[in-house]
Amino acid sequence: MKQIITSVLILLVFPTLSYAAVIKFVTGDELTVKIIEKTASYLKVNHEVLGELTIENKNVLTIQDSTQVQMSVTETKEQTIDKDDGLFGMGLLADWQRNFTLGLNGQQSNSDSLDLHTAFAADYDNDDKRWNFGFHYNFSQEDGKSTHDDINIYLNRDWLMPDTHWLYFATVKYDWDKFKSWDYRLTAIAGVGYEFIEQQNFSLIGRSGIAGKKNFGSDEDEFEPELMLGLESTWAISRIQSLSFKTEFFSPFEHASDIRNLSKLDWKFKLDSKMDLSFKLGLENEYESVVAVDSKHNDFKYRAAIVWGL
Repeated sequence: MKQIITSVLILLVFPTLSYAAVIKFVTGDELTVKIIEKTASYLKVNHEVLGELTIENKNVLTIQDSTQVQMSVTETKEQTIDKDDGLFGMGLLADWQRNFTLGLNGQQSNSDSLDLHTAFAADYDNDDKRWNFGFHYNFSQEDGKSTHDDINIYLNRDWLMPDTHWLYFATVKYDWDKFKSWDYRLTAIAGVGYEFIEQQNFSLIGRSGIAGKKNFGSDEDEFEPELMLGLESTWAISRIQSLSFKTEFFSPFEHASDIRNLSKLDWKFKLDSKMDLSFKLGLENEYESVVAVDSKHNDFKYRAAIVWGL
């Protein structure tokens, strides 16, 4: 009778203990084995090449059922097949995060208006680099006459330094504005940055560099070197809300008191995840300490817009 009970216990217990698994060691190595016996101090396993092994538990980091690993691999393959074909399926900016913005634009500046705002933005990043490209266009009209008409195009590249918080960056900007004292402006910036905070849902980056600015179609169209200081932050408040802020200060070397500041604050609320559709409220201000006689120091804009992921 005792032998029968023992046999039944072996049949019940042994299948539970014998199963395929992936063992991850504290060294980072992994081994796919069949677990034969598991105690408080060691594991007895069987490997198809190495044969039967005894492994001390202190050397093991995790043990994962191989069926779960197989499911994870299958899901990864399915995700890989669903590749990004780029903008409108044309291969342009493939693997970039892309979006288009369309909305109302309000302004309190040299003229007060309410009209059109459009924008496009594309971002890409990996372990060693980060790209940001985009443009926006604002147009306002009152009584059949345009009151605001401007274009901004920018391209930024960050060179990330693995295992440190430092980075190098270079930025180029093009600005055209019908209602400024100049026709268009070119700006180039190069410098270093530091990631004060870099978490999954929050980041804070400081930047410092040398900028070069040149106005065209203006009485003051000489090339002007400037010192640039900047700060930018992104905060994923929740799964459907995010907040981003950016400010840049420019000070000419020859006239340090002639400060120019660009600041921007955007709040986004996800409306539809499948369509990648969001609602955005934005504030933007450009301050110049030196302006023409009939111009204001602040050029303030506010807008409500819809953002589509492309």
